Amino acid sequence: MIGPPPALPVLTENELMPNTFSRLRVNGLDSPLGVDSTSVRLSWSADQPLRPDDLIVVELDADSATDHLHVLSADARSIVLPRPAGRLVQWRVGVRREGRIAWDAPRGFTTAPDLESTGAQWVAHPAVARARAEGDDRTVWFAFDIESRASDTRTLLHLAAPGVVEVRVDGRLRRDGLLGPGYSDLRTEASAATHDLGLLAPGPHTVTIEMASGPYWISDDPARYRKFAAQHQAPRLLAAIEQFGASPRVTTTTAGHTRTGRGATLAAHWYGGEDYDAGVPEPWEHGADTVAVAAGAPSPKIWWPEHPPLAVVETREASTAWEGSRGRVVDFGVNVAGVPEVRWQPAAEDRVVELHPAELISGDGVDQDSTGTPIFDRVRIPAGTAGSWSPRFGYHGFRYVELRGPSAGIEVSAHVIRAANTRAGGFMSGDPFLQRLHEVIDRAVQGNMHSVFTDCPHREKLGWLEQLHFCFDAIARGYDVEAHLRDMLHHARTAQLPSGAIPNTVPEFVDFSGHAYLDDDDAFRFDVNWGGVIVHLPLAHYREYGDRRVLEDNVAAMKAYVAYLASRQVAGLIDFGLGDWIAIDASAPRELVASHGFLRVLESAEVIAEIVGEQAWASELRALAGSVLHALRRHEAPGADASQTELVILTDIAEKRGDGAASDAFFASLLERIAADGDAFTVGEVTFALLVDLLHRRGHAELVHRTISRTDVPGYGMQLSRGVTALAETWSAERLTVGEGSNNHFMLGMIDHWLQSDVAGLRQSPTSIAWRYAVVAPVFLAAVPSAASVYHSVRGTYRVAWRREGAGVRVEIEVPVDGQASVLIPGVAAHDVGPGTHVYFADDADTVMATAEVSAHG
Repeated sequence: MIGPPPALPVLTENELMPNTFSRLRVNGLDSPLGVDSTSVRLSWSADQPLRPDDLIVVELDADSATDHLHVLSADARSIVLPRPAGRLVQWRVGVRREGRIAWDAPRGFTTAPDLESTGAQWVAHPAVARARAEGDDRTVWFAFDIESRASDTRTLLHLAAPGVVEVRVDGRLRRDGLLGPGYSDLRTEASAATHDLGLLAPGPHTVTIEMASGPYWISDDPARYRKFAAQHQAPRLLAAIEQFGASPRVTTTTAGHTRTGRGATLAAHWYGGEDYDAGVPEPWEHGADTVAVAAGAPSPKIWWPEHPPLAVVETREASTAWEGSRGRVVDFGVNVAGVPEVRWQPAAEDRVVELHPAELISGDGVDQDSTGTPIFDRVRIPAGTAGSWSPRFGYHGFRYVELRGPSAGIEVSAHVIRAANTRAGGFMSGDPFLQRLHEVIDRAVQGNMHSVFTDCPHREKLGWLEQLHFCFDAIARGYDVEAHLRDMLHHARTAQLPSGAIPNTVPEFVDFSGHAYLDDDDAFRFDVNWGGVIVHLPLAHYREYGDRRVLEDNVAAMKAYVAYLASRQVAGLIDFGLGDWIAIDASAPRELVASHGFLRVLESAEVIAEIVGEQAWASELRALAGSVLHALRRHEAPGADASQTELVILTDIAEKRGDGAASDAFFASLLERIAADGDAFTVGEVTFALLVDLLHRRGHAELVHRTISRTDVPGYGMQLSRGVTALAETWSAERLTVGEGSNNHFMLGMIDHWLQSDVAGLRQSPTSIAWRYAVVAPVFLAAVPSAASVYHSVRGTYRVAWRREGAGVRVEIEVPVDGQASVLIPGVAAHDVGPGTHVYFADDADTVMATAEVSAHG
């Protein structure tokens, strides 16, 4: 294991303080389990200033006698190394100055095993070894009996399963991987995960793994809602338990040996809910004499996700409750994704209680119109027993729960579940509308941050792709999603068709071919603004986090996708997909919307080609973009009734071509169109961010604020006026004829970029990578008393906060040790500032009254 290097004495505290570094990450994660990538990227940020002649030293130890020492320059903040061969790995980073090293505390991670090489076998319960009987949704479980010794130092459980597992040790739930191991391709893959069982007390222990099918096998049960039916993989398990210490041991799943049985969860439906019988013994309450059999061929491909495990991040109690005509209704105050929990005391008779979750109420009871219906959980409670239960193999999106049946004396709470991505920042404002707008966007992001980023946590639970790049800031400025977003790109590559096409949803649980829209039979399956994530997201990820591997890993898929788009060209343009989805005025030609999306894909791909050094490909992309730009000229004579979507795109195209006169003319027409539309926006999710950017850059921030705040027209103001607590799927927060209407969708969260980057005024410089340089450019909206944004970037914490004080405005800027910021405050000459806290005061005329610098580092 890692120890002090014998030849290099540690500096004294007066020479160089320890704990120089923070945000120590392995592939973007803090001490991850089950790292399977061929290389590992170790990264850190500096909390103390370093001298130019300092050296950063990284030591990597892989359970061997050989220390791995790497010496880097003082400005290095990461290193990519081959993945160590050992299972338990430690590493640390330090500073070498004048021949001596000051080390920070070591950190650890574990690598993923080749499960099949451990001797583990794919096993199944005999009743479901190859397929499930129709309607058989009961869980299965597998049990391991192990012996822990006093000399043991750690116990790891590695497993792969096409489904949802729950891990317990001696009946105690392990909460470090709820609803895992997560989504994968339903037909060909099984996700894998490592669970750290820690240091078990000496003696015998039973490890149980209970499993439901999740989305891999969904019965066509008319009694419960389903988005789709699936019969792809019946429950099977591949697992190994490694015990480390003086006597290392491995216990594996083995046909004819591993104990198995059926659980007390009699039905576990990924969409429709669960049935649980509290009178049926749990796996750890009895010994079964049934043994597992070999699972049927073929075996799925094992994939190790990188997203953090799902966890309960909040528990909410009822804010109010009432007796409705069908039962007691409990309101938790906000829309959440998670599970209800019921707690009961003994009663004289058996009881069966149903829990019906919903986002909405109608009359005196719940209304499941927006979520799919019927969705319910059911629990049988034997007479004379006390206890508690919550669904264990699925989750819901809900604000309300209606208890039907004899529920007197039963208490209910709500557990909020999401991927445990670390908080990375936030937006604050003294304007109640802007503050609440950010909060409902954030709540919707949380509600859809599961093993994949979903559209909604109930009706679909599908990984729709466009939101990942259109709403990138709403995700990344709120949460550290460096690893999680790499998973989404894996799913996109896996779902890519031989033609190069990428479906709109990944993993592709549902083939939306034949769902016609705008005369395109495959509109819901293929759209450039969805599939284009394979180009846009890697570029955004690289700019945010600085990991070049995300570009290199996806170049082949990008090339195939660009070739696919080129094959769909007719006279230089493409015309397929959803257009400017959810636009209030959907009259813009789809060919214009789709071809503009094609152009943006080509522009992003060209930037990537230059970064990775593929000059020939960059030239091809540049030429293809030029031909598309030329072909778009035939759309440049819009009619007098041209929509906002059309004029936004035409303004952008003219800007790209360098035609200032044309762009100004189109923009003037856009302003006229907005006025003619009653100072209301009518665009959809594809062009909304571009519209806001155009208006802001051209001095119309007040128009943006005024328009988004209106409650009498569809938009954010109307949503909030109708009481949403998480962002809704439609501009009006109402159900439309094409079926949308969720009250927990973040796809319209594009406005969060404007709140963070323009209103608060904190954004990364367009030429910066990994937040080396920031731009501070707040806009002091007339009706807004204050705004602030904080972001814990890979370079450290940036913060901008401004507030009105008397007749002036006070602006405070915080720049991390590793950072620099360009200050673009109204009335202040543009200049750069380094690490520290910088304070400015501006008067009503936006002139500087005083400037101060405090708490500067160094």
